[in-house]
Amino acid sequence: MVIHETSSNQVVVITIEGEVDLYNAKELKDILDDKMRKHQYEIVVNLEKVPFMDSSGIGTLVTAMYKLKKYHGNLKVCSVHGSVAKVFKMTGMESHLEVFETEEMAVTSMIKERNTHTD
Repeated sequence: MVIHETSSNQVVVITIEGEVDLYNAKELKDILDDKMRKHQYEIVVNLEKVPFMDSSGIGTLVTAMYKLKKYHGNLKVCSVHGSVAKVFKMTGMESHLEVFETEEMAVTSMIKERNTHTD
């Protein structure tokens, strides 16, 4: 698993390449926790290049999202496909995590949310 970080309009974008499973989910958790320590509470996770994610990976994302909500932040997921999309559907994760087709849509949604909180 390789993790890339970028930023778009003050939203942290984490792009994952490779499988996310029990053996490396802690690496993802550590990165998400580090963002929170740095007061970065708006995070989009791009799963376009993730062919497989098990329940530990999904659990890591959900846990981070709930932690971020405590700080009035959020975590959104984009570009979910194939077996990862099936796992999201089977586990009912779509009712917990906001899933977007594209990274741009997820970032735009995050910015709109931010603007409604500051108005």
